[in-house]
Amino acid sequence: MFRITRLVPFVFGCLLPFAAQAASEDTAVWGGLHSHFKLNERVSATLEVQKRFNNDASRLGQYLIRPSVSYGFSPTTRGALGYAFVQTNPPGPAKTDEHRLWQQVSYRVAAFEGGAVLNGRTRLEQRWIEGRDETGWRLRQQLRFSKPLTPKVGGVVWSEAFWAANRTPWGQREGLDRWRNSVGVSVPLTSKLTLESGYIHQWVRRPREDAVDHILSLSLTAQF
Repeated sequence: MFRITRLVPFVFGCLLPFAAQAASEDTAVWGGLHSHFKLNERVSATLEVQKRFNNDASRLGQYLIRPSVSYGFSPTTRGALGYAFVQTNPPGPAKTDEHRLWQQVSYRVAAFEGGAVLNGRTRLEQRWIEGRDETGWRLRQQLRFSKPLTPKVGGVVWSEAFWAANRTPWGQREGLDRWRNSVGVSVPLTSKLTLESGYIHQWVRRPREDAVDHILSLSLTAQF
């Protein structure tokens, strides 16, 4: 039997800053809409749209569209295939358009008394930048812990590491690329609409100076 107390060191360890060395810092706001469409008992389609405002949340720095199709192998395990278009517009360098194909497995790691669950998500991405050569391969691993706090509010803590498998001419470097840790709450607005809000701490490896982002995240999920 798993115990929630055994998860406490993991949860707080994930929320500590990853790197102790000096890093440039920024404040951002990420807003997202996740639409889930149940096609039959096992097959679902998802469309995710995100806007990410950086530079103290003063400008749109990134825009993302991510559709996918998933298949339920069991009540707690799903496989998914998807595509992502990511437009990045940093203050200095030129704007880039990125295309990704990705494959994913999501699964239940553990369940606890009181409705708390620990879920995992493993995603493999193939990344292309328009006008640049070579494909970047990246693995993303997420662990997500959720627990009801009240009959209508749930607490959520998650951690996700990004590992680049190769080096590319357009800037991807092999190894740990970034690490996101988040704490927040999930509130159902209606029977089919849920709002999740929280704080994300993101560490990003850079060639000269690493970056740390302090992010307010607002995500709306709709079920159809």
